[in-house]
Amino acid sequence: MERDDDLEITPMAGDRLTTLDTEWTTIRAAHTLGPAGKAAMGAMISRYHDAVERYLRLKLRDRNLADEVIQEFWTKLLEHKLAGADNSKGRFRDYLRTVLHRLIVDHFRGRKIQSLPPGDLMDPAVPDVEYDRVWREAMIRRVWSRLETYEASTPKNRYASVLHLRVGDPDAPIDELAESLGKQVGSKVTAEAFRKTLQRARGKFLELLIEELRVTIHPATPEDIESEIYDLGLGNLYRRYSAEIAD
Repeated sequence: MERDDDLEITPMAGDRLTTLDTEWTTIRAAHTLGPAGKAAMGAMISRYHDAVERYLRLKLRDRNLADEVIQEFWTKLLEHKLAGADNSKGRFRDYLRTVLHRLIVDHFRGRKIQSLPPGDLMDPAVPDVEYDRVWREAMIRRVWSRLETYEASTPKNRYASVLHLRVGDPDAPIDELAESLGKQVGSKVTAEAFRKTLQRARGKFLELLIEELRVTIHPATPEDIESEIYDLGLGNLYRRYSAEIAD
């Protein structure tokens, strides 16, 4: 039975990437003056506000304390005090994690609070499961948003609708899902047509996921992107969707 459990995340409205600039490019641009700098700053806030907020609240277990650190993070960004991004460091998510961890430590020290949150915040070699989960879910939401935008801008395209139906009921027979889609579009959809569209939708989803990952890594070789997919716990989805594309 086909399953898409890795995608079971409520989609959010978002932007559609139009260039292959990396996030290193964006954060450096955000620290420049003028309209381009303001646009880059807005892009950073739009893309990462929800993820930063969710992660800090999970990590600190104190909404008020988390809000203080969130405010400090965006203040430093707006005041151009996070300009140390170096495109030789590889993954933007590692850079962002380091920035947030340092802010947490500095905030605790400044308040003379002795007990830091659990985990070694200053050792990049120590996995941060909560951070990786928040990052992964934010990435998937952006891919969903782009798939929905693609459907809306492409006549008669049903990729997002078909994939939503499958994710919403991973055990349902194809003919039942085809019938549900038919009711949505107001015309009969055969099981075979649904299956073919689902296959193409998964291929498009994987394509958009790779594009999203590409802008967060420099250099972004195919090997780097594949490694990032597995590091984020999306290996099963990648193998399944890649196999369908090959077919």
